[in-house]
Amino acid sequence: MAAKKFHYIWKNKEANFGPPLKKQVDGGTHITFEIILKKGGKYIALRRPDAIPGHEHPAKPKTNSKGFLYFCHNLIRYGESVEECVRRIVKQQTGAAVSRLKIVHIDSFVQAKDNQWAFMPYVIAELEKIPESGTYGNKVTEVVQFTKTSIPEDFGWWKNEEIKDFLEKYD
Repeated sequence: MAAKKFHYIWKNKEANFGPPLKKQVDGGTHITFEIILKKGGKYIALRRPDAIPGHEHPAKPKTNSKGFLYFCHNLIRYGESVEECVRRIVKQQTGAAVSRLKIVHIDSFVQAKDNQWAFMPYVIAELEKIPESGTYGNKVTEVVQFTKTSIPEDFGWWKNEEIKDFLEKYD
């Protein structure tokens, strides 16, 4: 006699996902990684005149003619391991390979702009080499190295105090 298949009944909006969708939907869910790059004890940010590849511009006034600084950021693919995801995103957005990585924090929140549930692991990725300017999804015009005490002012999505607090807490 075949075993009866168990079907869980969700009662409290537990995480349950269907197959991946082609387009973002209001009230949907996405799993995206924020990847802070590091090499030789210094953090690395990428200056992009455009936003992170595949993402909208930050909600800041576009007064910075040089573009803003970003870490690597993108969505995991269906069935992809965390390590595969981080290595792929970093390689695509910097041209550099990851020597090691660690998840340091996971955030979960609903975005006001579209009622999307954002599930976001934060990763610190040590690079094999410092990336160079070039085109990685879109143009990178500058690679900026910094420390916890010398954080540049012009990040697209982060405020300086947020970066400082985050790095003090998690690295």
